[in-house]
Amino acid sequence: MSNIFDKKINKEKCQKFTPPEMVETMLDLIGYSTNLIGKKVLENSFGCGNILTKIVRRYIEDGIAQRETLEQIAIGLSEDIIGIEYDKKQYNKCIKSLNQISNKFGISKVKWNIHNADALKWNYNIKFDFIIGNPPYISYKNIDEDSRNMIRTNYISCRCGKFDYCYAFIELGIRCLSANGKLIQLVPSNIFKNVFAENLRNMLQSKISVIFEYPTKNIFESALTSTSIFLYDNSCKSEYVKYKNVTYNIEHNVSREKLRGKWMFSEVDSTNETLVRFGDYYNASIVIATLYNNAFVVSRNQIDEYGLEEGIIRPAVSPRSIRYNREEYIIFPYSYENGQLTRISPEAFIDLYPSIGRYLQKFREKLESRNSDKGANWFEYGRSQALSHLNDNKLLLSTVITNKVDVYPLDANTIPYSGIYITQLQDEFTLDYAIEILKSKEFMDYVRKVGIPVSGSSIRITCRDINNFKFARR
Repeated sequence: MSNIFDKKINKEKCQKFTPPEMVETMLDLIGYSTNLIGKKVLENSFGCGNILTKIVRRYIEDGIAQRETLEQIAIGLSEDIIGIEYDKKQYNKCIKSLNQISNKFGISKVKWNIHNADALKWNYNIKFDFIIGNPPYISYKNIDEDSRNMIRTNYISCRCGKFDYCYAFIELGIRCLSANGKLIQLVPSNIFKNVFAENLRNMLQSKISVIFEYPTKNIFESALTSTSIFLYDNSCKSEYVKYKNVTYNIEHNVSREKLRGKWMFSEVDSTNETLVRFGDYYNASIVIATLYNNAFVVSRNQIDEYGLEEGIIRPAVSPRSIRYNREEYIIFPYSYENGQLTRISPEAFIDLYPSIGRYLQKFREKLESRNSDKGANWFEYGRSQALSHLNDNKLLLSTVITNKVDVYPLDANTIPYSGIYITQLQDEFTLDYAIEILKSKEFMDYVRKVGIPVSGSSIRITCRDINNFKFARR
């Protein structure tokens, strides 16, 4: 049976260890400071021990302050602190660090309750007062099929869609809490917005009490998403969640009842009845998906070199190519008649466009191995959902927004192959007016609330986000 850590990339992803200053913040926030003897604490993915060593140090210092004997503290260390780590090398490293700490206080030969095991399969026969951790982040595409099936079967938060590995660890923590227990986790901020994390958010919604976001702070080197800390408290009865954007020092309370769907941490929700939904007047849609751009996107030199027939070649753009003023073209093996998309039969395609047929034959093996729509011919795009409205004037913007929204008008003939394109649904509002809306301060503020931070000051948005934006009609 395959294992999720058979992939080297997964092992590397799980070894992004918690910085010391973040550990201190987490321990302070959860209240792991005093009267710790007898309080059960768990870290179920401790890595090299950055969190666990701080827990042990605080436990010993508090025991001494409470005038416990060293023998009593040693017993407490073995009974109250439980840790689990899958990686044997990191497990051994942590044990060594724990022994060094206890020895400094004159406590030797502690029977550490620390285990080298798979935390998601461990038998948890007690409930915990504190669960503290930085769960491993592994995207769905990097989880092997055996692990996917095991996780999906055992964890409700992972029943739907492309879940992240960390969802199961968070759900496990919730299950293992005592009646008044607290869970604190260092997590990717996208759990608050990702559509596949909605089941997890539903689990958190009733008892989450604090959220700290660090939208532009690179806590982990090379990480592509920003980081948050959240506190889940079984004893919490407040109608509000304390929210703090640490980067910009913005702090306010968020109504718990407002945390539905994507969680937006705005201080005040608009109730202006004159607002209208963008998607009722425009349609934001993902662009074409050839599933193999290397075959279809060509340069002018390639067109000339291979004698590619101009009849089904169109100008092509992406937000990046526009920014860098790069001239590109795309093989567009379709036509439009009376505004309706028309497909070309394989026989007509070869007869009408023999040079393009020969050119695409070079990629045929790759093209036929795509996960294409059922019935798609080998020379067509892998997905057809974006094609019906492409033959109109449109706007293009990137799925990633950095500081400001760049909007690019495109004519009907130009084919965007990356980003989000927007077409007009009704005559009341023009595309020029859509540009004003998308470049407005109100839309940028909305993007910061609903988008998923990815790196630095960049935020990822979706077509649904754009369509759901509400603006004041003029």
